[in-house]
Amino acid sequence: MDVEVGTDRLSSLPDDLIHKILSFLNITEVIGNSVLSPRWRYIWTSMPYLTFSTEDFSTLPKFSKFVTQVLSRRNNLTEVYSVKLSFRGKVSQVFVRRILNYAFSHNVQQLNVVFLHEKDTEIPLSLFSSQSLKHLSLEVNFKNVRRVLSTYSIITPTPTWELPALTTLDLHSVALCDDEAEKCVGIFSKCANLKNLTLRSFRTMGSDGFNIVHPRLSNLTLEHGRWYSVKVVNVVAPQLENLTIKSSDAEHAISAPNLASLCFKGSCPLPRSTNGFCSLEKADICVSYLKDADTHQIVNLLHQLYNVRFLTLNLEIVELLSSSVELVLHQASPFVNLKRLNIYPLEGYWSEQSPKKVAMSPELKSYLLDGSPGCTFTMVLREEITAKRLIAELRVLIRKEKDNIKTRSAHVETHEPKKLKTMGNMAQMKGHWENLGVQIELRKETVFLIISKLQRIEEIVTKLPASNMARIQACFSSLCEEANIAISIITDCMKVQCDENQSRSSVCLHELATSVKLSP
Repeated sequence: MDVEVGTDRLSSLPDDLIHKILSFLNITEVIGNSVLSPRWRYIWTSMPYLTFSTEDFSTLPKFSKFVTQVLSRRNNLTEVYSVKLSFRGKVSQVFVRRILNYAFSHNVQQLNVVFLHEKDTEIPLSLFSSQSLKHLSLEVNFKNVRRVLSTYSIITPTPTWELPALTTLDLHSVALCDDEAEKCVGIFSKCANLKNLTLRSFRTMGSDGFNIVHPRLSNLTLEHGRWYSVKVVNVVAPQLENLTIKSSDAEHAISAPNLASLCFKGSCPLPRSTNGFCSLEKADICVSYLKDADTHQIVNLLHQLYNVRFLTLNLEIVELLSSSVELVLHQASPFVNLKRLNIYPLEGYWSEQSPKKVAMSPELKSYLLDGSPGCTFTMVLREEITAKRLIAELRVLIRKEKDNIKTRSAHVETHEPKKLKTMGNMAQMKGHWENLGVQIELRKETVFLIISKLQRIEEIVTKLPASNMARIQACFSSLCEEANIAISIITDCMKVQCDENQSRSSVCLHELATSVKLSP
């Protein structure tokens, strides 16, 4: 059925759907939309999603006044589902406590707080005590990047901090300080139902070690960079299923008998299990900055992954082991259940000028695959990635040139050249031919660039092993067809322009001859 012109279909939506749409806006913008129609005038007062930011106001007092007005005029019977608060200044400010207290008193389930700090600030976790909160995210956003290495917000647990319903906790750029002075164990003990924990760019106070002990933890992500102080992380989580570690130089000891998925991206030392990865099904191991001395750690880790079914390694690991093949030469393959083995080069870790290495020795291949004869094996070489990158670049170039030709053709069709006047025809004719010469040179350069890139890709593809070549051959053949069509279009376009200029020149010369013949 046709909708009448001018019908406000958005206003006819139910409140909960409108609230969901408006949840992507700050509360200032939501209130601003109240002038759109009578239906929208009070819709903001029942919003279960609240987003506040001090960056929308010139001063903190103005923001504090705005917060007071919003919370006082809001429908007090409507619960709050989520709150996003981004603020600068001290945690103890009145508006911070007012927003948090209001949220907790209205059974908030999700809370995301971003601290826009430029110096160390203590964040007492007693501020976040709640019986209803399920998801808590605390992030420190540094305006002055130079101070990131020495500046943290210090999180301190207190006896009054209780989050019994919390299932997801995400902490970013914080220093963890425990009230028991025992490596920060107590910070998670108040979250009895915690399932998902993410710690990014964190450090500890008074110790370079950190313990994560939790009986119900299911998913754990640890990201700490080279400049952060945590050196040893001990994880004791009997229900842990998924573990992701992104680290430069921290040591990880894992006690997680039910761990099913392990993703490690970083440098040595490698993670080790205190009771074996007996339940592990999937492992993605990517190690950068490898040294000859790291081979023993790698072999030890591979033996701990004996039960894995899906394994991904970076090519640099394979190259290192291939250069020290004596370590595995007389050992049986540890993998008896392996279904798929994928090997990829580490991105940004090499260049086309890097010295060639043996990708995989026959002995290492036997060590990895002989225990699982039915395993699917895929190894991507650096040259293959280079070829795919060049193919993508060339496709963009071809598409851009075809679009430019279409645009110019459309412009010519809608803006036909005016009839040339007799006076000045010679100058105009010369200008047209000069412009055509420039256009032809540009298109010649484009054609030469397309051909040279195709030649470069061909050189790489033809040197690949048969299995790697087969994966890229169809893509390269398709690209050649696209290039052929593009060059034909460019050639036809140049022919059309030459014919048009020839026609213009004939008209100009004829008119010029006629004007000279008619002159007294």
